[in-house]
Amino acid sequence: MAAAAIRNSLQNKLILFLLVAIVLPISTSIVVTYFFAKASVKESYIQENTTLLYQGSTNLRNYLERINQTSLLLYQNASNERSLYKIVEKREIGFSDEKELYVNLQYMTNSLAEAKQVHMYMKRSNISFRLAYNLPRYVSGASFAPDFPADTDVFLEPTHRSHDYGVARFPFEMHEDVFTIHRKILNEPTDQILGSLSIDVKDDMIREISEMLYAPGEEELFLFDRGGAVVFASEGADADAAKPWLPGILASTAASGHMEYEDASFRGIHLYSTIRTPFAEWVLVKRVPYEVLYQDARRLTLINGSIVLAFLVVAVVAAMFVSFHFTSPIKRLIQYIHKVESGQFDAELVMRRTDEIGILSRRFHQMIQRLDQLITKEYRLELANKTNQLKALQAQVNPHFLNNSLQSIGTLALQKQEKKIYSLIASLGKMMRYQMNASESMVPFAMEVDYVRAYLDLQAQRFEEKFAFRLDVVEEAKQVEVPRMILQPIVENCFKHGFVHTHEGEIRVTARIEAERRLVVVVEDNGAGVGKEALASLQGQLDRLRAGGDWAAADRIGLCNVQSRLQLYFDRSAFLTLEAAEPRGLRVRLEMPLSAGGGEEGATG
Repeated sequence: MAAAAIRNSLQNKLILFLLVAIVLPISTSIVVTYFFAKASVKESYIQENTTLLYQGSTNLRNYLERINQTSLLLYQNASNERSLYKIVEKREIGFSDEKELYVNLQYMTNSLAEAKQVHMYMKRSNISFRLAYNLPRYVSGASFAPDFPADTDVFLEPTHRSHDYGVARFPFEMHEDVFTIHRKILNEPTDQILGSLSIDVKDDMIREISEMLYAPGEEELFLFDRGGAVVFASEGADADAAKPWLPGILASTAASGHMEYEDASFRGIHLYSTIRTPFAEWVLVKRVPYEVLYQDARRLTLINGSIVLAFLVVAVVAAMFVSFHFTSPIKRLIQYIHKVESGQFDAELVMRRTDEIGILSRRFHQMIQRLDQLITKEYRLELANKTNQLKALQAQVNPHFLNNSLQSIGTLALQKQEKKIYSLIASLGKMMRYQMNASESMVPFAMEVDYVRAYLDLQAQRFEEKFAFRLDVVEEAKQVEVPRMILQPIVENCFKHGFVHTHEGEIRVTARIEAERRLVVVVEDNGAGVGKEALASLQGQLDRLRAGGDWAAADRIGLCNVQSRLQLYFDRSAFLTLEAAEPRGLRVRLEMPLSAGGGEEGATG
């Protein structure tokens, strides 16, 4: 029994729980931290080196473009008789031409510090000219013909050993690793091939740019062309080892990316960035082994583990203290929370402690009581307001007697051949039937339009047809469900305030569906209009109603009634906008979503 009491003791359970909750997470956190640190380091490394490779690719692309521009110096001042292009066009080369040829090619090599030599074959004169070490050599015939890819006028030959292009070799000449840009020399108007130009470029600049992109001894860097040929490889990197993984990178169409790779000799990540130009496409690849990538993560995990273990003893002692000191008040507070969760907001919480737990418990109890009061108050007020407003706005008199009487009078008018009287009585009857049908709060807009048409027919007779009206409603708008009696108060406002001193004028009602799937209704008259200050004041009242204000003191009950009803059905997504019509009058714009409850996203005004 004592053993059972010990097992069921909340304090003992709390001690055990705290020990497990502290020891187990701290123990596993060492392992978790290591793997998390590995993932974080890996992600950070990929982001930083992707940016680094992008910068390197940009520098290499700019350098290749500079090489390309150097080769285009061939066409510089092409109209000048002493230009390189004009010399290429000649069928015979004289002494002065040889001198100009030397000067132009020397200028071309000096424009590019890394240029080793230039070879040019001139087809019309059938001469091959070579400039190396600032010394010219030439022979008759095509000493060298670049193998241009199909439909290509210029291409880059990957890194290779320099050669003499079949022209006389210099005694002191040394072969170096170079890459070459080959360009066809074309006739400007006809694209006829006039020869070829080849510029050998030492890889010094490529090496200089590439060496800024990797850590020697830890990482490897390669630069391949799209055919897989090596343009650059970092010191100690084995280009032949790239055969298994390089095809996967070359097959990618992405501008940059990364992939994990493992084989017998390497476990790590490959990052790549593509360098695309109109005349060449290279791929920059950086390799980093996991051992190098995660060495900081292992060091950080070791430090964290040592710190965690040092604090473990302190945590165990603290757990025992917390369990004994805080068990009782926490238990009571949890019980109170359970009551609140079950809906007992009026439950009592007795707490005599004066420490932080006691203050927390009392403040929590006070907060729950205030929340209960606010929820009850707001819920009841909202429910009462909604119910009262809907009842007040939709309440209608059902004058069946008057409707039946009007039918009888209309029949008598027909018998007396009074068609005009019958038409007016029919319009009045249509209005009364519409008003009697109070069971539907939402109706098709077509019914509102018919009701307003009947209303305007009666007004036209009343004022001896001194005013005109026009209803322009698209068919799609007629099917939209709208609150009942939403249009007639706006039209009636024209007679109350627009045609006060005269009843001569025009009322226009238009309705359409806008692209945002919203119904837009415009009621415009050419009556007396509203002054600028009064218009601003009235618009302010409507805006306050839209924000949930009271309209008891509103100036124009009809418009404010409409805005209030829009608020009930559509919240803030429906509204009225007032504008001065030209040359005079008032324009009322009503905008609402195509369905009730449109929410805030539909509001634009």
